[in-house]
Amino acid sequence: AQGGPFTTAQARACGYDAREIHRLLRSRRWTALRRGVYIETALIPSDAAAHHVLQLRGVLLCLTNRVAASHVTSAALHQINLLKPDYSLVNITREGAGSSRTEAGVRHHDASLPAGQLTKIDGILTTSAARTVVDFARVTGFESALVAAESALNLGLVTLAELREVLEYCVDWPGARNAGRVVSFASPYSETPGETLGRIAFDILGLPQPSQQTWIYDARGLIARVDYWWEQYRTVGEFDGRVKYVGAGVADDTLLKEKKREDRLRDAGAEVFRFDWAEAWAK
Repeated sequence: AQGGPFTTAQARACGYDAREIHRLLRSRRWTALRRGVYIETALIPSDAAAHHVLQLRGVLLCLTNRVAASHVTSAALHQINLLKPDYSLVNITREGAGSSRTEAGVRHHDASLPAGQLTKIDGILTTSAARTVVDFARVTGFESALVAAESALNLGLVTLAELREVLEYCVDWPGARNAGRVVSFASPYSETPGETLGRIAFDILGLPQPSQQTWIYDARGLIARVDYWWEQYRTVGEFDGRVKYVGAGVADDTLLKEKKREDRLRDAGAEVFRFDWAEAWAK
């Protein structure tokens, strides 16, 4: 019911004394998540976001006040893609805290929490996807914030209208101007963080924003769905992540299929260019 973690008091209530708890920790059958909170070691996930949510569950067992997971921690709960996320601190928000502070691995945010900006995921109270994106955008850089916003939009967790509504509520909060830039630029069609970075790079270079996830046809029918399409220039842009060509589950003929696809696009009169992570960052 608690997702794995349990407290010293709960262990003792189940018959474990201090000596046995120490033995289980020393043998690594149990792991201490934080002071007085443990978990069976076999239950610890390897995924960074899932491990962060586990840390959140441990924190919640130690708090008595009503709090909501927020910022990067809420993003992990919503499974929103993030760009190089910092999971070193669990982020929670509660009303009437007096001030924001960081202690014992927890970042406490003091802010209002209207009911319409809250939800529950796996029994955990957390800020809504829209509030999470806006909060995250208020405290982080433009690139990271846009990746989060476009991921939430593409996953269908939020709409642009919902983001604007929350932004209006938070309009005079610290960082709201940066969040406004993110919301005004965000697209629901970026399917990966790399595609989001591509849009930022195009903007910096002064290029018009392309159509995204566009279906291209020729006389024989469908050629491909492309990441970016500038119809006025008959130009296709494709973001190439390494996972597309390397790793388990990648077919041996992937490169050949990509070449044939690109040849057919060129035969249809389209120019094609590709870029990767390094080029997306080299703005």
